[in-house]
Amino acid sequence: MTADGKDSVILLRAVEMAAVSVGQMPARIAFLLLVAVCAAALAGCGFHLKGGPDVPEAFSRLKLSGDDPQLIDTLREMLERNGASVTADETAAEIRIVRSDYRKTVETVDDRGVATGYAYRYTVEYRILDGHGAVLVPDGLLSQVASLRYEAGNELEIEDEETFMKRQMTSEIAERIIRQLRWL
Repeated sequence: MTADGKDSVILLRAVEMAAVSVGQMPARIAFLLLVAVCAAALAGCGFHLKGGPDVPEAFSRLKLSGDDPQLIDTLREMLERNGASVTADETAAEIRIVRSDYRKTVETVDDRGVATGYAYRYTVEYRILDGHGAVLVPDGLLSQVASLRYEAGNELEIEDEETFMKRQMTSEIAERIIRQLRWL
């Protein structure tokens, strides 16, 4: 959108014209016109669906290492989805997971002393090396924090929620590591 608001005035006029002309044309054509106007407006303002982080050409081949299988798998999926290839080649740049720690602590209890809320902290220390072994990012540290509250008796529900939350936290950490590649 322009700073003077001309785009929004044009959009409003187009929507008004579509609304007025609904009575003059079949509903299907009016609907398609409205969809086209909205799509043009969204495209004009820079809206786009969330995708994964872009991987620079210098990191199009990467080696992954570390002892967090879920994070390694998530990184692999995201990198491959964004056009990078994951390899075991020693001459490729490397993302090394130095340490990861997932902790769950009781955050709240009810009047009987039964836990009703938990705090989760997922911390990852990583290093990025170039294809010659030179350290590009020395011991980067990322952390995700979340909490979950529930009522006693819903243990199965809480397990599913915990699994989903850990997956979300892992994905967020992986995206943040991959975004770091853009600044190198």
